Amino acid sequence: MRYKRIQDFAIHVIKPIVEHLKKMKKSRRMPWKELTAIMRILYPQTRDEHVGTGYFDHVFIVHTDKRWLALKVGRNAQDIRKDYVTYKNLKTSMSDKSLHRNFAKIYWASDIFMLQKWGDKRDVPINELKRLKAWGRRYGLKDIRPANIMLVDNRYKIVDAERI
Repeated sequence: MRYKRIQDFAIHVIKPIVEHLKKMKKSRRMPWKELTAIMRILYPQTRDEHVGTGYFDHVFIVHTDKRWLALKVGRNAQDIRKDYVTYKNLKTSMSDKSLHRNFAKIYWASDIFMLQKWGDKRDVPINELKRLKAWGRRYGLKDIRPANIMLVDNRYKIVDAERI
């Protein structure tokens, strides 16, 4: 498994901290503000990077020597499972080359965490948007819009989509 160290760190360090904060606050809500502060301390080299917030999950940028990765954290396991199941279903229905040409690779998903390739947020050219929408329609994907497309490995790829 690639990036096992990040996975172990997320499961054995970040998750217990989140559970402890929930217990201390006597709340079932995810402590996003505290989690953001913790991630900025634990990953200081990516401290000034954009932290994205979606409806179901938050994205934290983690940096390795060669690659920028997105650690997606969901409120619960179902929020992360949707994205990962979509990716796995696509992977079984086509070759890896075709999938990774159009969809950013997901390395692993566990509990409330998922690790995915990350890229640069850029304006998506119209022809690339049309190409990715057509590809997504062919495989039953929805929610393909410029906000869910990034430049990963010098190619525009979908980083977040759901299956119909």
